[in-house]
Amino acid sequence: MDKSISVLIIDDSEDDCLLLVRQLKKGGFRPTYERVDIAEAMIDALDNHQWDLILCDYSMPGFSAFSALEIYYQNGFDMPFIIVSGTIADEIAVDAMKAGAHDYIMKNNLARLTPAIERELRESKNRRERKRADQELKRSEEKYRTLFEESRDAIYMSDPQGDLIDFNQSTLDLFGHSRGEMFGLGTEAVFVDTHEYNRFQTALEKKGSVRDFEAKLRKKDGTEMSCLITATARQARDQSIRGYQGIIRDISELISNRNALEETLKELRKALGGTIEAMALTVETRDPYTAGHQRRVSNLARAIATEMDISENRVQGIRLAGVIHDIGKISVPGEILSKPGKISEHEFGIIKEHPTVGYNILKTVDFPWPIAQIVRQHHERFDGSGYPDGLAGEDILLEARIMAVADVVEAMASHRPYRASLGTDIALKEISKNRDILYDPQVVDVCLRLFNDQGYRF
Repeated sequence: MDKSISVLIIDDSEDDCLLLVRQLKKGGFRPTYERVDIAEAMIDALDNHQWDLILCDYSMPGFSAFSALEIYYQNGFDMPFIIVSGTIADEIAVDAMKAGAHDYIMKNNLARLTPAIERELRESKNRRERKRADQELKRSEEKYRTLFEESRDAIYMSDPQGDLIDFNQSTLDLFGHSRGEMFGLGTEAVFVDTHEYNRFQTALEKKGSVRDFEAKLRKKDGTEMSCLITATARQARDQSIRGYQGIIRDISELISNRNALEETLKELRKALGGTIEAMALTVETRDPYTAGHQRRVSNLARAIATEMDISENRVQGIRLAGVIHDIGKISVPGEILSKPGKISEHEFGIIKEHPTVGYNILKTVDFPWPIAQIVRQHHERFDGSGYPDGLAGEDILLEARIMAVADVVEAMASHRPYRASLGTDIALKEISKNRDILYDPQVVDVCLRLFNDQGYRF
C-alpha cells in the first residue's frame, strides 16, 4: 500500500515540525512537507500545491489555528485539518473542533497521530466520494429534468391510484389544462372509453409495463385524439407499486394521413385492376375459345395460394398475374389460336413464345408484385423441362409454380379448338402423376385437397 503523503505543517517551530515528520515516518508514511507560520505563507502554499493533510499548531505569534481554519474553509478545502499542540485547554479544543478541525493531538502524545491521520484520510476519501456521487446525482437529475421538460412528447407520473403528480409542459399543451387543473387529475379521466382504460390499466398492473398502447384520449375542450401510450410501474423496494410513469404521443395526424394513404392506394389498386382486366379482354377478344381461361386460372391460383397461407398481398399479386398470364398470345396469329385439329411443331413453337412476349409487354410496368416474372415463368417445370428459360425447383417463383398447376388443370378440364375437354378428373390425375416431377409437390397437394376435400369447381 502506497503511504506517500503531502503534508502542510503550520508551526512556528522547525524542531516541532521535524518531530512531526519523524512521527509520520515512524507510522509508515513517506511524507513530503512544507512548513509555514503566517497567513500569507499558508495561502501561497494552498494555492501552489495540492495537500493531503494539514497539521497545525494551536498558537503561534500573530497567527492561530482559528485563523488557519478560517482560511481553510473560505477556500473550500476538504483535506483533514488536525491541530497538534503542546498545551491546549479542553474547552479551547472543543471550540476548535466546532470551528471545523477534524481532530486535535497533544505533542506529548504523538502516538495518536498515525491512527488519527489514517482515520481522517479514510473519512476524507469517503467525503470526496460522497460529494462526487452527490454531484453526479445532481447532474443526472438536472439532465433528466431538462429532458423531461423539453420533450415534445407528453411525460407524466401518477400515484398508485392513477392521479397525476408530475408532468411536463407538453402534457399541458396536449390536453389544454392549466398546471393546477392537471394536478390530481386521474388518468382514467382522459380516456374516452372506460373499457379501453381498464384494458390499459390491467395490462400495466399485470406486466409492469405497456408499450405503444393505442387509445382515444380527450382534451379539456372535449376534442378526441388518437394516442400511443408507453408506461411502466414504479416499484418500491418491497416490490409494491408506488406509482406509474408514461409517455403519450398524439398520432391523430399520423392516422389521418395513413387512412388517406390507404384510400389512395385502394383507388390506385382499383385502377390497376381495371387496367389489367382491359389487358385480359384484349387477349380473350382475339381468342374466343379460351375466353374465361385466364380468369378461371386466376381464381384457382388465388385459392391455392390462400390455402397455402401465403400473405394477402402476395395472393393479390397472384390473382392479377393469373388474369393476364397469357397476354403474350396477342403475338400469336389468330388462325393458330383458333385452329381446329392438331397444331404443327412450327405452330407450337410460335405459341411457346407467348411467355417471353408477355414478359416484354409487362416488364416496364412498375407493379408492386413480380407480375412480369410470373407471366414469364408460368410454363417452367419443376424438373427444368419447361420454357422459356428451363428453370427448375425453387429457382422458379412460388407464384409461377402455383400458376403452372392452375393453368394445366384448367386447360385440360376445358374445351379447346384442337380437342374436347378432358375433364377435371383427368387433369387432377395429370398433376398427381407428375407431382415432384413437373409440378411443385406442395402446390399439387393443396390443389388436390381443394378439389377432392373442399369441393372446388370452376
